[in-house]
This record gives sequence, structure tokens and C-alpha cells, in this order.
Amino acid sequence: MSKIEVDLGPTQIKEAFEQLNIREKVKLVEEFERETRRARWAALVNKIRQRAKKYPISQKEIDRICEEVRKERYERNKSRC
Repeated sequence: MSKIEVDLGPTQIKEAFEQLNIREKVKLVEEFERETRRARWAALVNKIRQRAKKYPISQKEIDRICEEVRKERYERNKSRC
């Protein structure tokens, strides 16, 4: 059996994608999302870690923020009763 290879660039792939109907586009995008999920999450986690290294948060600051949120939630829930 013979094998044929066709080299397509991103522009050609995009043009072919644009010719698909909406259902085929959605199916293809969902497949690409599944295949790239790990890489996208890794990039996001890396970005968060880099930001945390550059702007570290002390335990004291975390405790203060948690206490503020608890107080706001308590007040909001208290007013509902």
C-alpha cells in the first residue's frame, strides 16, 4: 500500500477548518482541548508558581484575608435570617 504525505501549514489548516460545518468544528475543538489540557494546565500552574515566588504571601497575610472573608460571610448569612 502506498503512502501519501501532504505538508500543510497553519494557514492551510485554518482555511480547511473554516470550511467545516459547525458540528464538525465543535467536535474537532473538543478533541484538541482534550489533547492539550495537560499542557495548558501545566503552563497555568507554572505561571501561578512564578508569581508566588516573585510576590510571596506570608501566613499572617493569608490568616488576615481568611478572617476578613469569614467575617463578611458571617455578616451576610446573619442578615438573611
